[in-house]
Amino acid sequence: MRDCRLHPLISKEQIASIVSDLASRISGDYGQKELVLVCVLKGAFMFLSDLVRHLQMPVQIDFVRLASYGSGMKSSGRIEITKDIEVSVEGKDVIIVEDIIDSGRTIKFLKERLALSKPRTVKVCTLLDKKARREVEMEADYVGKEVDDVFIVGYGIDFNEAYRNLPQIYYVTTTDR
Repeated sequence: MRDCRLHPLISKEQIASIVSDLASRISGDYGQKELVLVCVLKGAFMFLSDLVRHLQMPVQIDFVRLASYGSGMKSSGRIEITKDIEVSVEGKDVIIVEDIIDSGRTIKFLKERLALSKPRTVKVCTLLDKKARREVEMEADYVGKEVDDVFIVGYGIDFNEAYRNLPQIYYVTTTDR
């Protein structure tokens, strides 16, 4: 039987500092221009909630949920939208809010998909960036913290729908018993 162990990676205080810094950078870049924030469900909801409270401009918020299908732990690269945005982004500045970028496939897909709706700009803000796992060329415009190639949970990020409620971020190790 496998036993999961959680190891602290990023504390509540570090998360708060990262989020505040990202919000300051975004606010500095956009001034008082209205933004549309598109949150990638489910993992980024806590990050979005904290981020939006620090922003200094008017914002609209919408949500998208994406699924990629494959066998085991690896995505097939095919991505399906299971919940699409509802607000119009035409002519607007859009920031995709993501919890973690690893392969880059999902964010690249979403960014290209949103661009079809003719927004003024589409940028990406991610709390965590796992560049060691990148499979496609994709750089976020706003990165909270680069992390090693470890399995992460907490602060909205799950493992089989568990651990989202943890107030800090952990990396997971498994041991056989």
